[in-house]
Amino acid sequence: MGGAGSESPVKRRRVSAATRKELLLETALRTAREEGAGSLTLARLADACGVSKPIAYQHFGSLAGLLAAMFQRVGAEYEETVMEVMAAYRETGTAADSALRALCDAYIACTLENGALHADIGAALVAAGERPGAVFADDAERYCPLVAELVGLDQRTAYALTTAFLGAADRLCEAVIAGRLRQDEAVEVLVRLFPATV
Repeated sequence: MGGAGSESPVKRRRVSAATRKELLLETALRTAREEGAGSLTLARLADACGVSKPIAYQHFGSLAGLLAAMFQRVGAEYEETVMEVMAAYRETGTAADSALRALCDAYIACTLENGALHADIGAALVAAGERPGAVFADDAERYCPLVAELVGLDQRTAYALTTAFLGAADRLCEAVIAGRLRQDEAVEVLVRLFPATV
């Protein structure tokens, strides 16, 4: 008896698999930021997104699969930031010292925003059974061709310089987080570490 006061059930909107996966991933990242990556389970994530546990497994396969997708997403933000700076350098003919300053500024800003999260997800991924060497890839190896291009050094020297850059940047970010340095001071110090190379 469908009178005027009765309501029909609201039809659940169908969403694409890609949209659903993105929702799951964004929710997982938000949860990791708020409560730590170690708090995640696929069952909890599925419940938070209003989907069944098998749906979460369908998208990621396992908790390790979810964590790997999260780790890759956060890491991609670093790469995008670096590539944007390098693209501007190539397209506009920016001076190498200006490009180096832009890289220092972008890397420190990105690390302050996402560094702790990236490390936490990586640790959870190792705890889920992944080999540390497979999780924590050599970032210096990834970025050294760009450094070689920027400062005109051979690959071996560029690798050493990139390793020093990343280590110094990470320690400077720790000092900013601890309140010992301002962000702009950290950038300035990082730029001054490499004046002879540009």
